[in-house]
Amino acid sequence: MASVAFQVDLQKLINKYNVENDFDMPDYLMAEMIVKFIETMGDISKRNLDWHGCNSICHPLNRKDNK
Repeated sequence: MASVAFQVDLQKLINKYNVENDFDMPDYLMAEMIVKFIETMGDISKRNLDWHGCNSICHPLNRKDNK
């Protein structure tokens, strides 16, 4: 889970470069959305690798049922 400090820093970075203006969305909501996306994708990516029998893109797990 991303830290609160990361989300706050991301919000400041978004604000610094006026990214929120391009999407008509407040910087704090944009930062929250990005953090939630990262957290969700991390979990889904891990579950997908497990389904494929890998613990990373290049390294298969040492499982007997690994094909």
